[in-house]
Amino acid sequence: MSNLQSSGRGGAGNIVDKKNTTPLQPEDLQTPTLKTNVVTTGRGGTGNMAKNLDPVEARLRQDVEPVIRRDSKGASHIGRGGTGNVFNPEDAEKAKKEAEKSGSAVADDAEKEKTSWTEKGKAFLFGKK
Repeated sequence: MSNLQSSGRGGAGNIVDKKNTTPLQPEDLQTPTLKTNVVTTGRGGTGNMAKNLDPVEARLRQDVEPVIRRDSKGASHIGRGGTGNVFNPEDAEKAKKEAEKSGSAVADDAEKEKTSWTEKGKAFLFGKK
């Protein structure tokens, strides 16, 4: 068993000797109360700053629930941005069905992807069996 412990998000600076760390206690995992006079909510900006009149309420403002994705009625975006990442889900589904019907090379790509990288490597090195 390793005597090392990882903490944080990664990187060598977050690996420490277990003997030099204190074990976590349940109270260590409690969300702290905000004690400053002004608290921030959201991602930043002066519109997201508020007076801390009630520390419990301020804490609740910072705990954000995830936004549940709804199906788009029109154009959708994927990836990090750019025009090439805009599509209409209905058009994409129609194109996929047409490609499958017509025997398009695009439809064949799905079949090609069923071969694993290991199998592709073996075929390259030793020839197809």
